[in-house]
Amino acid sequence: MQGEIVAEGLAFPEGPVWHDGSVYIVEILGGRVQRYTPGRGVERVAETGGGPNGATLGPDGALYVTQNGGMRRDGRVTPGILRVTLDGEVSVVTQNVGGVTLDGPNDLAFAADGRLYFTDPRGDSDPSKNSNPGRLFAYDLATKRGEMLLELGPVFPNGIAFDAAGTLLWTESFSRRVMAMREGKPELVIQLPEKHFPDGFCIDRDGRLYVASTYAHCVSVIERGEIVDRLMCGNGMPTNCCFVEEQLIVTESRHGTLWMFNVGRSGLPLH
Repeated sequence: MQGEIVAEGLAFPEGPVWHDGSVYIVEILGGRVQRYTPGRGVERVAETGGGPNGATLGPDGALYVTQNGGMRRDGRVTPGILRVTLDGEVSVVTQNVGGVTLDGPNDLAFAADGRLYFTDPRGDSDPSKNSNPGRLFAYDLATKRGEMLLELGPVFPNGIAFDAAGTLLWTESFSRRVMAMREGKPELVIQLPEKHFPDGFCIDRDGRLYVASTYAHCVSVIERGEIVDRLMCGNGMPTNCCFVEEQLIVTESRHGTLWMFNVGRSGLPLH
């Protein structure tokens, strides 16, 4: 399937969110939240500093953004979870959960129980330089309480989402696995081939997974534990994706582009 580039000049884009006619994205290297609207292009929403890594829309109509702290030493800030209103107001939600200090939150998703779930991979994204155990957290915005759900090995947990049944899914970049939490235990969904390091992902109404596979330059389409298609983004590095009606929007970091694919399928509604 052929895709097209709809926006360029972005500084390591991630975390696309479709809302009210626009796609909201974060720029990890730019330290900001941007908005892409067809016919208007890219517009600034907010400056977060550091490295905003993932985004999702909250029940209050604001964006919730993971702050990984930043990829440059001269621009580091304290990692945590941010709230960003659509008119650009930025506030800190939390920088620790259950007494545990967050190291570098990556991606996040709301569950049916209203809590915010997120990954905290910790450390360098190069597996040769990172032996830190990754973590999964859940946080209740109302009570301001949360917990560490699981401490994983040094697998760099990355993207996170919930399927139609409410099952928690996440990707592990170092192990190239997509995992599911079933009966409180991690269960393998699929281990991707070489170079298909999984990043963010989304799910369509039929349960297919669309997994950004960085060094394979594609979004891997997964059905029943098998890759059934690859949406190629040239020689770029896809980082995440979201549905816009029956189109898939993909953020790509190597060239700083936003891609669109007419997949003919709609996305699973988010909580």
